[in-house]
Amino acid sequence: MEGIFIGVLCLSGCLTFSTCLLHQYHFVSDAMNWTEAQSYCREKYTDLATIENTEEMKKLQDTVSAAGHSSKVWIGLYSHIDWKWSDGFNQSGAEYRNWDPTDPTNLKPNNELCVIQLNSGSWYDAQCHDQHQFVCYNGTLEDSDFVLGNQAKTWSEAQRHCREHYTDLATVTNDADNTTQSHQKMFNGNVGPLGPTLPSHNLASQIVRW
Repeated sequence: MEGIFIGVLCLSGCLTFSTCLLHQYHFVSDAMNWTEAQSYCREKYTDLATIENTEEMKKLQDTVSAAGHSSKVWIGLYSHIDWKWSDGFNQSGAEYRNWDPTDPTNLKPNNELCVIQLNSGSWYDAQCHDQHQFVCYNGTLEDSDFVLGNQAKTWSEAQRHCREHYTDLATVTNDADNTTQSHQKMFNGNVGPLGPTLPSHNLASQIVRW
């Protein structure tokens, strides 16, 4: 999203949206990515455009049309992925990531809300219903053994298997763990936002929201 440069629609006049009778919209023709557009609107106005009803939708469209613009514009709505580990781990090390430089993308309409680990150790976001081998861990995070599941499963199936036979899908908190898991060709379990824990690409381990 942030790499696309298009026009911007800013909002001004209301900080408490619930008490606003009318939002004031301002079209900005300068091409920006979404993050730049948000910063610009917050500096010059109130924020990127918020639309609460059909009347405001019409007002927004009229603002864009009056500016002679007929293409795409940024507004304030966005989605944020909050990755969580399958076992709920949220202490020191839970923020560890080893994304490939091209990821995460959460490409639509693919809904790539789970994470896989390739043999190289790099992580990619993937569709949770894909089937892959996976890695469980047994014991505690401080003293755990990684166990490779050779049968391909979806993320949810891999999670269920690990919880029934071991502790949970693998949780990775540092480079050493990531290297150990990549040597076993495991799934790296990361869970997407707005939903249950789901699978990853090449190896199945626990999935994280963050």
